Amino acid sequence: MKKRLTGLALFLAIAAQSTAIAFEELEENQNASSYHEMSMEKIDLNSASIAQLTTLPGVGSAKAKAIIRYREEVGPFLEIEQITQVKGIGEKMLAKIQQHIEVK
Repeated sequence: MKKRLTGLALFLAIAAQSTAIAFEELEENQNASSYHEMSMEKIDLNSASIAQLTTLPGVGSAKAKAIIRYREEVGPFLEIEQITQVKGIGEKMLAKIQQHIEVK
């Protein structure tokens, strides 16, 4: 009985910690998105950092890294629509972020 209670207590502690971490990440993402929505500046795909790219709607760190990787391997973006050549970004994603991005 003691082993079961100890195991249950350990499980609950891990679950509570995981939930707290998830809420912190959600809050960070919401703050970044809110910051970009308040800013009128467009993000330049050719110079944006991971932090800047993750402020775009629907762009997390994996997509931001893919954008930068594409930029490093292929060269600078020549037009906004070229972002659909990045793995994981299609026409729907382009429609979400198009008003927030530019190519200089």
